[in-house]
Amino acid sequence: MAAKERCEVCHDDGNAIIHVDCATHTYPDGTKGIHDMCFSVYPKEIVALCGPNGSGKSTLLEHLNGLMVPDVGRIRVFGKDVDKSNLSSVRRVVGLVFQDADSQLFSPTVMDDVMFGPLNLGLSVEEAKERAERALGVVGISDTGKIPHNLSGGQKRLVAIAGVLAMDPKILVVDEPTGDLDPSNARKIEHLLKSLRTEHGISVVIALHDIDMAARLADRVCIVKDGGIIAEGTPEDVLYNEALLTSAGLQLPTVARIFKSMGLESAEGNKPLTIEDLTQLMRDSFQRRD
Repeated sequence: MAAKERCEVCHDDGNAIIHVDCATHTYPDGTKGIHDMCFSVYPKEIVALCGPNGSGKSTLLEHLNGLMVPDVGRIRVFGKDVDKSNLSSVRRVVGLVFQDADSQLFSPTVMDDVMFGPLNLGLSVEEAKERAERALGVVGISDTGKIPHNLSGGQKRLVAIAGVLAMDPKILVVDEPTGDLDPSNARKIEHLLKSLRTEHGISVVIALHDIDMAARLADRVCIVKDGGIIAEGTPEDVLYNEALLTSAGLQLPTVARIFKSMGLESAEGNKPLTIEDLTQLMRDSFQRRD
């Protein structure tokens, strides 16, 4: 397919705050991280990128704030092409949280770590501290004098997110934030990401293996396979498509599997995504039978 034709497929409707336009990135060993990738992010939404290891999720994320640049195609952030001349301004609005929180924590104390980004923006020490305190308050970390590497895995992840929030981004890009966390800390991260969208108006792009979390959290789900997005839509539409998920090496969310196994699929077209929704549907179904 010619470049011009591909760009028509990747048409920007003008409402996207990030638009990935037919981007391809090939690693030095010849491996294609992403290929003819078309992707958009819209204001105040949570987008989940779901796919197996090696599908291209992390490569796509690192293109969104200019950490990587495509060999072919382009990335636009708030209507401007990302290139070497504007990386600093792009990274002010698109904050990236890596999968390994330790890679973002290197200062003597939690406060120092979270202040690092604002200081690099040229803010005064007083302004940087104010931003850091505000960001740490958002993520619920109060002991700011601790050494970051002595924190638990969940606390490290929260501090890493705070360090990005202190930069006051409009878009937060997060790579597998709960993969190595226990259920309690994973749920804290999930609630935090939801609150960033609902209470702070931040768009969130999140790469996930956890299909159940994607079902509960996302406004839109994109299925990533072989460096491209093969399907996207609402969680109800995408995460109930068993053939699609299987083709991408994924499986139905737990709630969807239970729902289908109980023969409730015809229940007025409902497609529950949470345990609470499924429980209510089961109650309603049993009441109708009585």
